[in-house]
Order: sequence, then structure tokens, then C-alpha cells
Amino acid sequence: MKKPTASIVAGITLALACAATQAAVDAQAAARLGTTLTPWGAEIAGTPDGSYPAYEGGIKEPPPGFDPKSGMWPDPFPEDKPLFSIDAKNMAQYQDRLMEAQMELMRRYPDYRLDVYPTRRSAMVPENAARNALANARNPECRTSSDGVGLYGCWGGTPFPIPENGYEAMWNHLLTYTSPGETNSVGYLVNANRATTMLLLSRSIADYPYFNPQQTPYEGAGIYYLRSLSTTLEPAREAGTQTLLWYPLHYDSDEQRAWSYQAGQRRVRLAPEFAYDTPVAQFGGAMFFDEINLFAGRMDRFRFELKGRKLMYMPYNNYRMHLLRGDPAQLLGPHHFHPDKVRYELRRVWVVEATPLPNVRHVAKRKLFYLDEDSWIALAYEGWDQSDRLFRLLLSNTMANYYTGGVIQGASVQAYDLARGQYAGLQLLIAPRCYIRYGLPQQPDAEMAPARMGARGIR
Repeated sequence: MKKPTASIVAGITLALACAATQAAVDAQAAARLGTTLTPWGAEIAGTPDGSYPAYEGGIKEPPPGFDPKSGMWPDPFPEDKPLFSIDAKNMAQYQDRLMEAQMELMRRYPDYRLDVYPTRRSAMVPENAARNALANARNPECRTSSDGVGLYGCWGGTPFPIPENGYEAMWNHLLTYTSPGETNSVGYLVNANRATTMLLLSRSIADYPYFNPQQTPYEGAGIYYLRSLSTTLEPAREAGTQTLLWYPLHYDSDEQRAWSYQAGQRRVRLAPEFAYDTPVAQFGGAMFFDEINLFAGRMDRFRFELKGRKLMYMPYNNYRMHLLRGDPAQLLGPHHFHPDKVRYELRRVWVVEATPLPNVRHVAKRKLFYLDEDSWIALAYEGWDQSDRLFRLLLSNTMANYYTGGVIQGASVQAYDLARGQYAGLQLLIAPRCYIRYGLPQQPDAEMAPARMGARGIR
């Protein structure tokens, strides 16, 4: 297991003083890294009243009983209980720390509530990734393209620990620290008639060249920050269907690459339409391709504006939910996830607003993203359509990765279609065959190539 950053936080000031390169952020701001900020930009201090604690390095050791081969993640906080709950009756008292979409669910469904637990700043970043974040902060070559769409000169850590605009903050989300992993997960759709349908059981492999210390930056596989391969296991009629996505760093000049393999047709085809607001068919249309991980893809259709940090009630440390196995009704109610199965905490988040650029097409007219300051992962997203109606709420049921660091990218998602009155639970672990495993080796290039899809998909 990689060691957490506690040992380097205290020494960052010396490293900054000895740096020979010109700082990419101004000297006064850079001096905060390792003193009042972590190397990747989180405020170390908590709130004066203690409701939001100081950062102390995250979870430094896995809890008893953790076996990385099992793909099960024991709750490191088994004794925690809710401090209070928020529902339609008292939401006005907390409205400054709630999303509009959360309050909309409370208005619609009297049984919808948030159970708020003690805040546990559990995310840990390994020492090498923390050092790389610091190197990026003081490297003038670490930058976006002039339009914010592409990334240049950054490597191996948070590119912009002190972001100056929304594009930089969203690149931090896209490049939140993680390591290669494999996930078996299941998705369900609960429609407006309260009927629950299994969408798919799938296996996903994620490979992150950007965080591979053996990878040459911006060459070969290093052109891409993420390569992901998803294979459908169930239903039987779709078994063997595959989707391969390559996400480039130079998004301003390089295309996202996507391929699809249909088991029934036994052929691989390019799938350039797997982007933007194209619905993900395997998810029953409950999510667009640019909503994977709450946001993924090219930032060329929206203007991203950084609105600042604030304290909000967000899902976090949802280990107990992911230990459930069996009947999905344990977790999924007729209109929303069962409130007693979802852990919310007071979290400090960066808020990014996205509005369309002129003459572009997209279902969404406005988006708000809420990025966790301790990991940069998007915890929540809400979207408004072209008629200014709130149509989407996505919530990441986040867990810290106490084995290899960062947060678990395969943690499940609550996807609410507010226009249709339905929702989906995606990337769930409730089916018996489900797991999340980390600590895997980097994938060989041949395994993450379209040529391999056909050979792998023969039934």
C-alpha cells in the first residue's frame, strides 16, 4: 500500500523554497500548498465549530477484514450514526447547503430525506501523486489550451491545485487520482410506474496512463488520460457486447476514440456518436455519455465558470450501501434510493457552472457541478434543460479508496430523471457477482485496443 501524504505535507514549504522553476501560480498562492492547503489544493483547516474537521491525511490503513482480492470494502466507520436528518419539513433551515434538485425531490416525495453523518475526510493521496501535483503547480508548462479544452505539460497528479477557472477545476475532476481497477457492477431502472428493471450486469476495466510512472507523458498510451473497456455479462441477449473508450489529454486537437462490439454481429465498429448528450443505451437512457462519472469528455460545448467553494450536504463514505447483496429492493425504493441506506456528510466542494457556448447543440442549458475538495471527484451534478426546467440529478455514492489511494471510481451513481419521474441506480454492487478491485497492474496496450475486442467477444 502506498503511504499517505502526511510525511510530505510538513515538508512542502522547503520543497517550494528550493524549486528552481518559475511557479505556474503566483508565489503567495504557491506558498499555501503544504501549509494551509494540501499539495493538491484542499483546505487543511476545518470550521471553527468542528462540524467540518481538519484534514489529517485520510484513512492511512484499511480496516480489519479487508481483502483486496474479494472486491468487498468494509466500512471503516461502523459505529457512526446520523447526527440529524433533512426532509421537506425542515429543508428551509438548511437550504444554503442543499442543491435545488435535492429540495425538488423533498417537495415531490415526503419520505425523501438526507441522513447526515459526521464528516470523515477519508480520502488519501499517495506520496508520488501529491509530489506530482506540487510539481504541476509550479510548472509553467502545465496549462490548458487557450480555450480550456486541451491539457499540456501536466503529469501524474492534480494539474491545477489552485484553479483559476472552471476549465482547470474540471480537468482536476477528470484527473482525480486513481489507479487501475476492475469492477463488476449492476444497473437498475425504476420507472414512473415504480417497476424495477435490471438494465445490465457488466465488467469494466479502467486504465489510467496519466498516473502510470512508467509511461512516457503524451506519447503512445500517454496521449490518453483514461482508457476504459466495458463488457456486458447480462442480460443473455446482450452478453459479450463491449464498449471501448479512449479519452485524450489534447482534447483541443485529438479526438476521443470510441469503439463498439456487438456480440450478435461479431464486428467492431467505430462509434464517434458515443459522446456529449448521446444516451448510454446500456443504462436505459438514464445517463448521457458526457455524464459518465458525472462528467466526461470534451469541454468544447460549454463555458465552465468557477463559482468558488462552499459547504454542502453530499453523499460520501457510502461503504454500507455497497456491502448489501441480493434483492435490489433493499436499496431501491419506488421513487428514490431508500434514505436509510445513503450516507450524507457536510463536505466542502468547488462549484462549477456550465452554460452553452453560442451555436452549439446540447440537451442541457445549464449545469452545476460539485467537486470534492479532498479528491476533486464530482460528488453531484444537476442540470436544467432548454426550457429552464430541472431535468437531471446525478449523485456519486462516493467511497475513499483506502487501499491504493484516491476515491473509488467504480462507486455507484444515483441518476434521477426529474422530467420523466424515474431514476436509475448504476454501477451498483448489490448483485452476487459484483465487486470492485484495485491494485491491479497497468493493462498492456494490446488489451485496451479495438483489435482485441473481436477476439475477446467470441461466444
